Amino acid sequence: MKRLIAAATVGLILLPTYARAWHNRGHMAVARVAWERLRKDGLTDEVTKILEGHPHRDTFLLQDKPAGIDKDEWMFVQAATWPDWVRKPHGPGIDHDAATAITKKYHHSPWHFVNLPYVHPKDSGKFDEAKIKEQALAPELDSHGGPRHALAAIKINLQQIQAAHASAEERAIALCWVLHLIGDLHQPLHAVALIASKDTFGPQEMPPPHGDEGANRLAIRIHSSNHNAIELHSYWDALLVEDRPYPEVRTTVLSWLDKTEFGRGAFDSELKKKETLAWAEESLSLAKTVVYMDDKKFLDVHALPPTHSSDDLKGLSAPVLSAGYQAKAEQTAKQRIVLGGYRLGDVLTTTVKPSK
Repeated sequence: MKRLIAAATVGLILLPTYARAWHNRGHMAVARVAWERLRKDGLTDEVTKILEGHPHRDTFLLQDKPAGIDKDEWMFVQAATWPDWVRKPHGPGIDHDAATAITKKYHHSPWHFVNLPYVHPKDSGKFDEAKIKEQALAPELDSHGGPRHALAAIKINLQQIQAAHASAEERAIALCWVLHLIGDLHQPLHAVALIASKDTFGPQEMPPPHGDEGANRLAIRIHSSNHNAIELHSYWDALLVEDRPYPEVRTTVLSWLDKTEFGRGAFDSELKKKETLAWAEESLSLAKTVVYMDDKKFLDVHALPPTHSSDDLKGLSAPVLSAGYQAKAEQTAKQRIVLGGYRLGDVLTTTVKPSK
């Protein structure tokens, strides 16, 4: 695993950096759904034991625990956000040099997504979608032996949790990645690359394999009063629970689970799918039917250059998302967070075994 992690870091700068899925609170929501399953199955002590071996247990996992929240639960939901924290680590005793070292060692941008292609309807027939998909998925590992995408990273890290030779630190890190990446895979824009020619978006061609980089190259506004635009990817990341204290997130998640429409029975057919590729293809389907569509038409967006910055979004009069689109997006995000949490809980109950 150490060799794979180091190898993945070597190729990091050659790939686009995607925004984090669901932002921190969204990842915590996914993890809290899974925690409920682990609690009922008596496995919370086992995952806590694994996380106790984490190198950033004190500097991150246990930091800023809200009053009234159980320590083990907090460490678990924090662990789901650790793979994003290592992008720009901060905390007690972490200076600039230490932060740089942490990022270099632990941050793996390619692990957060998989580029399943979606050819823009206007470009139908111009690209070989099946071939692009095949090239996106295989081989699973790059030339340095590191995972090329989220599906391979989940597989490798699940193996690491169970590996007899793995150190306590390696198992804890692998658990963090599994918590995070299963959440990532249920954010539709972490499983799609919109492919489009110059004929569709003017000079802003979006060629394979990265296309629109999970909608990081598409700008929209949430309200007509907004003076600045945001990436469509960022909009989806921030849905539902962004900027809310964790105790509120926890209460919200538990209220969802009390409703029949979000009980396990409501996801019976989905929960029969055990392969991560099937989960990614679900997200791809939702990208085609919900994320990129509004009122049966392709979503009106402003295409951005591949090397844009936040300054390019200031004062940008991008199209405004309709109220209908936003209502559907929120419902879809809620379903994906809950389903992702159920699947995460299922995976962990088969991966983390009770102590004898």
